[in-house]
Amino acid sequence: MHRFTIQIYFVSILIATIILIGGCDQTIGNKDDSGYNAGILEDRKQNFQGITDSATSRFNESEREIFSKKAPKYFDPDINYMVEATFKLDTSYPVFQMPTTTERRPNYRIYGYLSFKVKDTLCKLTVYQNYDYKDHPEYGNSLFIPFKDNTSEFSTYGGGRYIDIPIPATKVVILDFNTAYNPLCAYSDRWSCPLVPMNNALVVAIFAGEKNYK
Repeated sequence: MHRFTIQIYFVSILIATIILIGGCDQTIGNKDDSGYNAGILEDRKQNFQGITDSATSRFNESEREIFSKKAPKYFDPDINYMVEATFKLDTSYPVFQMPTTTERRPNYRIYGYLSFKVKDTLCKLTVYQNYDYKDHPEYGNSLFIPFKDNTSEFSTYGGGRYIDIPIPATKVVILDFNTAYNPLCAYSDRWSCPLVPMNNALVVAIFAGEKNYK
C-alpha cells in the first residue's frame, strides 16, 4: 500500500527473547547482534529484487534500469534503533484528506500515538490508518507512520520517510527504524506521496533505515 514492495516484518524468536531479557529498557539488545542484522539485510535484498523485477516492480523500464546501476542506500543495521514504544489508541478524530505531493487526497484517520525514547530523548509519533484500505484483505491490518528527523535533507530524503506496522494487539509496540523506507517520490516525481505531518517531525537524528537516493 505505501511501499513499492510488501514490507517484511522481522519477527523472530531472537526478538522475543531480547524483549523478555530487556524488561523496561527503551532500546533492545545491542547493535552487534548478527542474527538481527542478517534479517534486516535479507529484507533489503528481497526489496531490491522486488523493485528491479519487471513482474513485481511498480517502476517502469527506464526506472528499473537506473536501479540496476544504482541500488537504494541504507544505514548499517543497528538494533539500538529498534525501540519499545507505548501505544495509545485514539480514533476519536474524524477521517481527513491527507495532503500529498500532488492534488490526490487519500482518506486517513489518526489511529493512535507511539511514545518512546531514542538515546534518552523522549519522542512521540502519530500513527495513521489509510481509511480507503481499512477493509482490504491484505492491507487492512497495516498502520502508517510518516516521519522526519534531524537527518532529513542531509543523509536521508528531505520529504521524510515511512514505517508500516501491524495494528497493535498490545500497549507495547516494537518500532524498528531500521525498516524506515523512502516514499516513491524520492525516486520519481510522477508518484503521489503523503506528506509528513508537522507533528511527526522528531527532534533526534535517526541514523537507521533508508538513506537519500540522490
